[in-house]
Amino acid sequence: MASTQNTRGTRRKKTLIKKAHELGKFFGFEVALVIRKQGKITTYQSIDHESWWPTKAEMVGEFAYPIPEKLLPRDLEK
Repeated sequence: MASTQNTRGTRRKKTLIKKAHELGKFFGFEVALVIRKQGKITTYQSIDHESWWPTKAEMVGEFAYPIPEKLLPRDLEK
């Protein structure tokens, strides 16, 4: 059961990131998405500016280890 829930969660996470990417690419939204599960943080930003929230330094300072996984539009277009 836990494996099934984990698989569903992983698929939903990928879908959520894909939808955030589509909002930024096709509709011009500036999107920031933060997903946190069991201390692991994944972020998605529709624009590639270090000063745009949230920065890795801000995330690490607040949540500590592990370092967030940061995704950008170019990561999804591969």
